[in-house]
Amino acid sequence: VNYMIDRHSVIEYINRHPSHSTWQMRLHFLQATRHTDSQSPVSIGTIANQLNYILRDLEVTGKIAPRNELARVSEDSHHRK
Repeated sequence: VNYMIDRHSVIEYINRHPSHSTWQMRLHFLQATRHTDSQSPVSIGTIANQLNYILRDLEVTGKIAPRNELARVSEDSHHRK
């Protein structure tokens, strides 16, 4: 798997948009990835998996505060209205 997201860009994004949900982050990185590499289409699932992995890692190492919505990824879009 070619990793499209790096820890540094995730930290930068969180610093710029601290109130954004994980869902908004996924969309951002999906669009950014498609923009930079239109030859190989990337699925939202791939982005979500990478993002979840990086966010958990950043939380464990204390680089970011825990994000509540990680535990309920599938419910994200339904309950935030």
